[in-house]
Amino acid sequence: MRLDWNSQHIVLTGATGGLGRELASQLTDLGVRLTLVGRNETELTQLAKSLQQDYWVADITQSKARNLLVEHLCSQSDTLPVTGLINNAGMAAEGVFEQQYSQAEAMLSTNLLAPILLTAELLPELKSRRSFILNVGSVFGRIGFPGQTLYCATKFGLKGFTESLRRELSDTSVRVMYTAPRAIKTGFNGPLMQALNARTQTTEDAPDVVADCIIKQIKSGQINRTIGFPEKLYVVLNSIRPQWLDGALFKVNRTLKSIIKE
Repeated sequence: MRLDWNSQHIVLTGATGGLGRELASQLTDLGVRLTLVGRNETELTQLAKSLQQDYWVADITQSKARNLLVEHLCSQSDTLPVTGLINNAGMAAEGVFEQQYSQAEAMLSTNLLAPILLTAELLPELKSRRSFILNVGSVFGRIGFPGQTLYCATKFGLKGFTESLRRELSDTSVRVMYTAPRAIKTGFNGPLMQALNARTQTTEDAPDVVADCIIKQIKSGQINRTIGFPEKLYVVLNSIRPQWLDGALFKVNRTLKSIIKE
């Protein structure tokens, strides 16, 4: 997919997070016009000012906030039409399922329902021109992982939504993509998962590396991308024969519960 970055206007949710900031910075350097979306007005305003980009403060889990955002974007369609949507906003939970389940509604709303509904509400605008949707998922959208029950559930759902929508829109000018990073060196994970990653020697990618991979994916039009090895292999093995990974993940589970007891 050939892109003239200077003619792109991309909506980026979760703009003030570690990955969001890197995406915003690198896309700005390419000449992309952005509408940065986030809930923290102070951080969002500072980021937008530093990059000289447009922004919109919104909690996209709320219907009214999404509607106002979409109205704002559509009001500019004659002069600044939207050509891309990156659904990057998300939240994490950690611990065993019994410790997480009280956050189920918030997790599903933030990680799955909000990107689905924002995509639906912006889709008429996107379908009117050559455009793209990129959903930021996770390796945990392909592999069920101990201590990430709710997160896995939401990212598995986002992966299925992306795949189905891509096939539905195959006869339109909208390209639908999914990217699956592994662990990223940000404050996204809490102390438990940080300790588990350290104990299991899990590789964490720098946010700028992940942002660069995502930008290359958008440029190439690659529909699915898993970032990192051996995670790519684990995804394939899990899709062919999940039992092959059970032994390794049972060990991770024991380590997780050991850390919880400490």
